[in-house]
Amino acid sequence: MQKKTPWNVVSGRKKTFRSICKMLFVICIFSMMGGIIFFASPIVFSKTPMYIPSTPLGTSFGYVGIDYEYAIVTLNPDSFWMFDWGDGTNSSWLQLEQNQTSITETHHWDAIGTYQLHVKYKSDTAPYGIWSNAMIVEIATYSNDDFPYTPIVYTGKIQGFNSTVYTYSALTTDPYEYQVCYRFDYGNGTVSDWTPYVPSGTSSYLSFAWETPGVYVLRTQARNQNGLESTWSEPVQVMITDKSAVNGTSIDLVVLDNITYQIIYTSEYEGTFYNPANGASNDIKWKGGGVFLIDDDSDGRWEYLYIPSIGQIQLYVEPIPTQGNVFFEIPWLIIFIILIIIFGIIGVVFVLLKTGYLYLYEEEVEVEK
Repeated sequence: MQKKTPWNVVSGRKKTFRSICKMLFVICIFSMMGGIIFFASPIVFSKTPMYIPSTPLGTSFGYVGIDYEYAIVTLNPDSFWMFDWGDGTNSSWLQLEQNQTSITETHHWDAIGTYQLHVKYKSDTAPYGIWSNAMIVEIATYSNDDFPYTPIVYTGKIQGFNSTVYTYSALTTDPYEYQVCYRFDYGNGTVSDWTPYVPSGTSSYLSFAWETPGVYVLRTQARNQNGLESTWSEPVQVMITDKSAVNGTSIDLVVLDNITYQIIYTSEYEGTFYNPANGASNDIKWKGGGVFLIDDDSDGRWEYLYIPSIGQIQLYVEPIPTQGNVFFEIPWLIIFIILIIIFGIIGVVFVLLKTGYLYLYEEEVEVEK
């Protein structure tokens, strides 16, 4: 007998089917409307993508009246940028220069306080501009104790030749261990750029060549990462002579433990380590690669390593020759292999004897009674 499906079940299935059909119909209608709107709308291609500006790069702490440099990194050559310094002033609209990837601007604050530094970006896609998040800058007053200590000319040529590049290094410390950088006044109206920042108590160097023979006064100055500049160092006299009219002698200045020494070169690879205070003269040795070894106390050992090309002088520890260990000099591996062979042969002999493949016998001898 065929079983009939209840009417309420059939009715429920029909309602579900109709609901699904209505939902699919609505989805189709909205999809068609979206497609019509998309294809009917004009397509606008942006000249450049719109970049939300990030906070600028620069110090978040400084002192009143000191110029500080801030930079933004951008890839938009046709966009414009403006710095708002948070003190009621702002820069003009700035644009990326050719072959550059950042825009820099300097500013100083005239009063102590906390300032909110913003940058604003605008372009064809953002004509009204977009502001970056705030960068908080603390500005304080300084005292004489905040400046880096007066540096010294640490190493460099004090007698040399014109049209020859020489390297000079400077050294100082900062009372609060802030990083420092240096610059040099070469005595001919030329002042160098600042070197990169290095840790307090670390030297840094720059190179220079005088084109005209003469006597020049060389000085150096330090600046810490907060922009405070030291006083200029004690001047060092540099004598530059005509390269074509000399016998090849040149002199380097080197400062060790607050004592000024001279390295007097008689040739490119030979010279002496001289103390002008007491007249003592010791050896130097060409080590190769632009490096010299210095014996500063005539004890026959090398105490310092000097690299004129980067203005570095540092302690030198002579390598101690390692004494041979008798235990490690014995060829244990060979001995071990020989022993394995010997014991192997002995083991084989014993096995053959035990299995009867090899036997020992004694010759019987008859003895007359």
